[in-house]
Amino acid sequence: MSTTAVGEFLAAVAERQDAEAVASAFAAHLAQLTSANLPPLAQSAWRSIARLLKAPAERPIPERAILAVRSWPAARLDELLAHAREIQVVLEKLDNERLEDEIRDEIRRHYL
Repeated sequence: MSTTAVGEFLAAVAERQDAEAVASAFAAHLAQLTSANLPPLAQSAWRSIARLLKAPAERPIPERAILAVRSWPAARLDELLAHAREIQVVLEKLDNERLEDEIRDEIRRHYL
């Protein structure tokens, strides 16, 4: 779920990274995400996002915090997006490692 949510968020803001677009995409894709939904390697970046939003990382982000994003300056938006990209990199790496393990297991079963 988290890999899809983060990927969809980043795709939604790829063309338009103004405050309104980021807030809308965040509400649509990441509002229900919590640190518990993420692997340990990605939790630090999520805590940084939650800190930017002045919200607890352990609970879904409140709507009022997401609405506040609409008034953020570009530098703060860039910081949020950088943390989201960091989460995406970690999630993709873990997913690739999982797939590699599955392939190795399948090869072992086939040849043993």
